[in-house]
Amino acid sequence: MSSTSSVTIGLITTLITLLVAAYFYIKHKYQYWKRLGIIQLSPTFPLGNFGHILPSRVIPWNIQYKIFDAFKKSANKIGGVYLGLDPYLVVVDPGYAKDMLTKDFQYFVDRGVYSNKKYPITVTIFTQRGEEWRNSRTKTTSIFTSAKMRFFFNTIKECSDELKANLETLEKDETDIDIYEIMGCYFTDIIGSLTFGIKANSFKDPNAIFRKLGRDLFGSFTKLFQIKLFLTICYPKLAKAFGVINIQPQIDKFFYHFVPEALENRIKNDIYRADFLQLLIELKNSGVDLTLEEMVAQSFNFYAAGFETSSSTAMFLLYELGLHKNIQEKARVEILNVLKKHDGDLTYESLQEMTYLSQIISETIRKYPLVPTFIRMCVKDYTFPNGDLVIKKGTGIIIPVLSYHREPSTFPEPMKFDPDRFEDKNIKYAGYLPFGDGPRNCIGERLGLMQVKLGVVEVIRNYEIAVSPKTTDPIEFDDSTMLTKPSKTIFLKLKKI
Repeated sequence: MSSTSSVTIGLITTLITLLVAAYFYIKHKYQYWKRLGIIQLSPTFPLGNFGHILPSRVIPWNIQYKIFDAFKKSANKIGGVYLGLDPYLVVVDPGYAKDMLTKDFQYFVDRGVYSNKKYPITVTIFTQRGEEWRNSRTKTTSIFTSAKMRFFFNTIKECSDELKANLETLEKDETDIDIYEIMGCYFTDIIGSLTFGIKANSFKDPNAIFRKLGRDLFGSFTKLFQIKLFLTICYPKLAKAFGVINIQPQIDKFFYHFVPEALENRIKNDIYRADFLQLLIELKNSGVDLTLEEMVAQSFNFYAAGFETSSSTAMFLLYELGLHKNIQEKARVEILNVLKKHDGDLTYESLQEMTYLSQIISETIRKYPLVPTFIRMCVKDYTFPNGDLVIKKGTGIIIPVLSYHREPSTFPEPMKFDPDRFEDKNIKYAGYLPFGDGPRNCIGERLGLMQVKLGVVEVIRNYEIAVSPKTTDPIEFDDSTMLTKPSKTIFLKLKKI
């Protein structure tokens, strides 16, 4: 036998050995939950139980819904799945989820969201872990107090006036209105003003920089970027080793140019503006240790979290009012009666009195939770209340919010839009988690609700809302996004009152 043949045989033998070893390694990994005596769904390499995640960007909402349903039908309170090769526990019982988010929070501090410290813009209060998150939360909590909401109110009100003016122009044209695009412009203007004290001018210029950044951030991605995101979701360690960033390069570049320049300009010229950036400056001046990287990252986070979820909430709310004229009219009567008591002025105080509108918002984010799945990571071994199961440190936890919100035993006729579910403020629904719960709930909840409320008030009090025949019924959802979004445009018709 020639030396060449020997080398070839050796290489083939080595390759076969490696493939066999890989096969048994993967098989062992995919039997993790079975070894613990937990029911699991059968995974498939390389995506585990999330085969539809490519070319999607994150765990599609419809997949978690199907997984929840499979475990529920077999009467299990928990079940095991795999994301890539990693084991994740699906929490079917909302009581368990509440404990994990609140009284047992110390075991589940971290979100399972990818970040890479080589790119500080990805290291925000949303993605940070452990002590880093605690420090950032402590630094920024004061920005979202009731006093600061009043501080933000007038800025939001100015943007709602621009929304009103733009709607008047569109209504005169008698065109079908892409309500998501309109609300996207409105909330982009709000966040541009609240974050940086600038006029984003989204209504006047649909391609204005902040509106374009929003589309880049939540719009269609290139195939290469989708593959990068796939790695950050299914194989985060591998992604980190290769230095993958889950933010588009143009967004990273813009914020690292814009924020330091804006900070320098304000400090150098002693400029004061009532916005988020100003509050960060004041925090730093008061002795809080804030680095430039932190200020850039938190500014980006405030921008990214501020408009997309609010735009979709307002869109779904107005769509439902277009379908339910009785609810729409009841909301309008309340708004007009409250404004009459306040001499026609829409103020911070008058907004708080619109309780039925608050019920409508609560029902909207029940039926359409904007983040349909929460991920938490177990940061230290956790023993379940019955003592029979220990969740090991590093295990992922999936909390299927959308499934909780559409559970018939909690919400009878879950697909029915019924704001009266929230009439009694003392009722606390198990699994109602539109903003999370516990210490790591959404820090901007009050601000988000206030800006949605202001925007929809301007629409409801001035227009009769109807759903255009161009709108698909029922709504079909986009399964390639982390958020609950329709796959097709929702068109509305508005008629001046």
